[in-house]
Amino acid sequence: MQRLHLALAVRCVSLILILTFPLSIKASGNLLHELPADERQEIFGKLNALQKSINSIHASATQEKRLSAMKEEIRVEGMVVMAKPNLLRWDTARPQKSVTVTDGRTMTVYYPDIKEAQVYSLSENIIARNTMSFFTTAMGGDLGDLKELEKRFTVNIFRSEDGLLFKLTPLSKMAGKYLASLVIKYDETTGLPKGFEVTTPKGDKTVTKLTDIKINPEISPETFSIKLPDDAVITNKFETD
Repeated sequence: MQRLHLALAVRCVSLILILTFPLSIKASGNLLHELPADERQEIFGKLNALQKSINSIHASATQEKRLSAMKEEIRVEGMVVMAKPNLLRWDTARPQKSVTVTDGRTMTVYYPDIKEAQVYSLSENIIARNTMSFFTTAMGGDLGDLKELEKRFTVNIFRSEDGLLFKLTPLSKMAGKYLASLVIKYDETTGLPKGFEVTTPKGDKTVTKLTDIKINPEISPETFSIKLPDDAVITNKFETD
């Protein structure tokens, strides 16, 4: 049970990083200016207005994971499709084939080569639910009201030479076990997230790059569902927290 929860936590951190490019809040030569309170609310309103027209995204994705427990970086390659408010499909081709699908009710992770899967209920599993909360906050274009966001995070907003940076530090003790901070970089002109930097309490970081990005593509309803073969083994037996 503990091993499965750890695996889900690792997968969750990866999902948070879907729309990412390398960045650092302490990048040399890129001066940062923290916004005062009156500008913060103005920026929130501007980004929400820009993001209203973004309903879905399709892209090729490469991800590099830098984990303290491993000497070498892990490189993951695949394809991601996301749609508001909480739909996601992530197919990885290397180093291991996998399909991760969230349909708003469940999160399913399937490994076709070994025919094993895990299925998590978003309503009953705290880790899976928090993952989708982070996901919709960062990508979904639903930043909402600043005061509401501050109920879940300590929020710092910076302006740099090439965009806006939101640093979110989770207030929840549960979320804090797996996520120390999330820095989201936005293009102030388009409202699109340009990248994230996630730090775990152990100092682990992951960077994901997207190419061939398509905004609001036509998406089949079957994209966000997965039919497991009859001989697939569900290793967590729908266990919840």
